[in-house]
Amino acid sequence: MEEEKSDQRPCDAVLDDESRGRLVLDLGHAVRHPLSFLRAISPFPTAHHPQCSHFEGHSISIRGRKWCIGCTFNTISFFSAMSMLLLVWILNPALLNRFYLFWGGVVGSALYFLISFSGITEDRARAKILSKFILGSSFAAICWSVLLINGLLSPGLEVKLLLILVLYLCFVTVMNIKRSIEILRECEGCEYKMRWSKCPGFREIACRLVEEGFVSPEAS
Repeated sequence: MEEEKSDQRPCDAVLDDESRGRLVLDLGHAVRHPLSFLRAISPFPTAHHPQCSHFEGHSISIRGRKWCIGCTFNTISFFSAMSMLLLVWILNPALLNRFYLFWGGVVGSALYFLISFSGITEDRARAKILSKFILGSSFAAICWSVLLINGLLSPGLEVKLLLILVLYLCFVTVMNIKRSIEILRECEGCEYKMRWSKCPGFREIACRLVEEGFVSPEAS
């Protein structure tokens, strides 16, 4: 019993105290010490998912750091496709057809959501990565179909870039809503019922936040 107590960290006593109030974030402390706060909640800023067995297939380890499969490979595929299409435009602009780019992007995006909602990629990391490449490349094709309106270097380029920014924000919003719904559905059905101080996927993060003063029990 004494050995168990000696192994207990100060934060464990706070998190396991059933009589404490709810945990409250000290936002001012987080703003004053942003780097320390980001380190405390690591790897969530890059992994974007709880680090538990339910979400093992949603992140990938690169050089010792966890990264969200969706965000990482969406970004890689998008910028790779944008660069490749730029190269094609430089070599032979006639090869880029707005009609095929736009509708190819729409069909590719629809295919991604069909695959995603079917559950095919749920436990298959390679299939999940492939689906992200489909989505990122499809979005790049749609962006190029916008850039090519009246020619790439025609007047109004700033308007087209603004439209692409709006499309990107809509894209990110949809993906964040989708991810939030998936996480909430999974966590609400879990035995820990979204109690982050008990959940193995958030326990270490909660402990670091308590130890570094970013989170504390609400005063009764």
